[in-house]
Amino acid sequence: MDEDLELRLLRLKKMRKLLSSRNRREEGGSLSLEEAVKILRKRLVERGDEVLEAALEQYPELAKTIVLIIAEKIKSGELSGEISGAALMSLFESLGARIRLKTTIKYYKKGEYKSIRDLLK
Repeated sequence: MDEDLELRLLRLKKMRKLLSSRNRREEGGSLSLEEAVKILRKRLVERGDEVLEAALEQYPELAKTIVLIIAEKIKSGELSGEISGAALMSLFESLGARIRLKTTIKYYKKGEYKSIRDLLK
Protein backbone atom coordinates (compact mmCIF):
# COMPACT_ATOMS: atom_id res chain seq x y z
CA MET A 1 0.00 0.00 0.00
CA ASP A 2 2.80 2.42 0.90
CA GLU A 3 4.62 1.57 -2.32
CA ASP A 4 1.49 2.33 -4.36
CA LEU A 5 1.14 5.67 -2.64
CA GLU A 6 4.80 6.51 -3.20
CA LEU A 7 4.54 5.48 -6.84
CA ARG A 8 1.49 7.69 -7.35
CA LEU A 9 3.26 10.61 -5.70
CA LEU A 10 6.25 10.17 -8.01
CA ARG A 11 3.97 10.07 -11.05
CA LEU A 12 2.15 13.20 -9.91
CA LYS A 13 5.47 15.01 -9.43
CA LYS A 14 6.54 14.03 -12.95
CA MET A 15 3.24 15.17 -14.43
CA ARG A 16 3.41 18.46 -12.51
CA LYS A 17 6.94 19.03 -13.81
CA LEU A 18 5.81 18.31 -17.38
CA LEU A 19 2.85 20.65 -17.07
CA SER A 20 4.97 23.46 -15.64
CA SER A 21 7.50 23.09 -18.45
CA ARG A 22 4.63 23.10 -20.94
CA ASN A 23 3.26 26.33 -19.49
CA ARG A 24 6.68 27.95 -19.80
CA ARG A 25 6.90 26.81 -23.43
CA GLU A 26 3.42 28.11 -24.23
CA GLU A 27 4.42 31.53 -22.93
CA GLY A 28 7.44 31.45 -25.23
CA GLY A 29 5.30 30.12 -28.10
CA SER A 30 8.14 28.20 -29.71
CA LEU A 31 6.31 25.31 -31.46
CA SER A 32 2.71 24.65 -32.37
CA LEU A 33 1.25 21.22 -31.76
CA GLU A 34 1.05 20.45 -35.49
CA GLU A 35 4.73 21.29 -36.00
CA ALA A 36 5.71 19.23 -32.96
CA VAL A 37 3.74 16.21 -34.20
CA LYS A 38 5.41 16.47 -37.65
CA ILE A 39 8.86 16.62 -36.06
CA LEU A 40 8.11 13.63 -33.84
CA ARG A 41 6.55 11.52 -36.63
CA LYS A 42 9.77 11.79 -38.64
CA ARG A 43 11.61 10.01 -35.83
CA LEU A 44 9.04 7.32 -35.02
CA VAL A 45 9.71 3.74 -36.10
CA GLU A 46 7.96 0.39 -35.73
CA ARG A 47 4.48 1.01 -34.26
CA GLY A 48 5.32 4.51 -33.05
CA ASP A 49 2.60 6.15 -35.15
CA GLU A 50 -0.03 3.85 -33.67
CA VAL A 51 1.12 4.58 -30.12
CA LEU A 52 1.15 8.33 -30.77
CA GLU A 53 -2.37 8.32 -32.24
CA ALA A 54 -3.72 6.18 -29.40
CA ALA A 55 -2.07 8.45 -26.83
CA LEU A 56 -3.52 11.58 -28.41
CA GLU A 57 -6.98 9.99 -28.34
CA GLN A 58 -6.84 8.50 -24.86
CA TYR A 59 -4.81 11.14 -22.97
CA PRO A 60 -4.98 14.34 -25.05
CA GLU A 61 -3.52 16.83 -22.56
CA LEU A 62 -0.67 14.63 -21.38
CA ALA A 63 0.12 13.50 -24.93
CA LYS A 64 0.23 17.10 -26.21
CA THR A 65 2.63 18.04 -23.44
CA ILE A 66 4.90 15.08 -24.11
CA VAL A 67 4.86 15.66 -27.88
CA LEU A 68 5.85 19.31 -27.40
CA ILE A 69 8.68 18.40 -25.02
CA ILE A 70 10.05 15.64 -27.25
CA ALA A 71 9.85 17.87 -30.33
CA GLU A 72 11.76 20.61 -28.47
CA LYS A 73 14.44 18.09 -27.49
CA ILE A 74 14.72 16.86 -31.08
CA LYS A 75 14.87 20.39 -32.44
CA SER A 76 17.57 21.44 -29.98
CA GLY A 77 19.63 18.33 -30.72
CA GLU A 78 19.37 16.87 -27.21
CA LEU A 79 17.52 13.83 -28.58
CA SER A 80 18.85 12.07 -31.64
CA GLY A 81 18.07 8.78 -33.30
CA GLU A 82 14.82 6.98 -33.82
CA ILE A 83 12.04 6.51 -31.28
CA SER A 84 10.35 3.12 -31.28
CA GLY A 85 6.74 2.53 -30.43
CA ALA A 86 7.83 0.49 -27.42
CA ALA A 87 9.95 3.36 -26.08
CA LEU A 88 7.10 5.81 -26.51
CA MET A 89 4.69 3.40 -24.83
CA SER A 90 7.16 2.95 -21.97
CA LEU A 91 7.39 6.72 -21.52
CA PHE A 92 3.62 7.05 -21.22
CA GLU A 93 3.41 4.10 -18.84
CA SER A 94 6.10 5.59 -16.60
CA LEU A 95 3.89 8.67 -16.30
CA GLY A 96 0.89 6.56 -15.35
CA ALA A 97 -0.89 6.58 -18.70
CA ARG A 98 -1.60 3.06 -19.93
CA ILE A 99 -2.06 3.24 -23.70
CA ARG A 100 -4.38 0.60 -25.16
CA LEU A 101 -3.66 -0.38 -28.74
CA LYS A 102 -6.01 -2.24 -31.03
CA THR A 103 -4.44 -5.64 -31.62
CA THR A 104 -5.51 -8.63 -33.64
CA ILE A 105 -4.19 -12.17 -33.75
CA LYS A 106 -4.14 -13.82 -37.16
CA TYR A 107 -3.18 -17.25 -38.31
CA TYR A 108 -2.06 -18.45 -41.72
CA LYS A 109 -4.10 -21.20 -43.36
CA LYS A 110 -4.22 -22.30 -46.99
CA GLY A 111 -2.44 -19.27 -48.38
CA GLU A 112 -4.35 -16.57 -46.49
CA TYR A 113 -4.37 -14.88 -43.14
CA LYS A 114 -7.46 -15.31 -41.03
CA SER A 115 -8.50 -13.82 -37.72
CA ILE A 116 -8.75 -15.95 -34.62
CA ARG A 117 -12.34 -14.71 -34.39
CA ASP A 118 -13.09 -16.52 -37.67
CA LEU A 119 -11.52 -19.70 -36.33
CA LEU A 120 -13.68 -19.66 -33.21
CA LYS A 121 -16.95 -19.18 -35.13
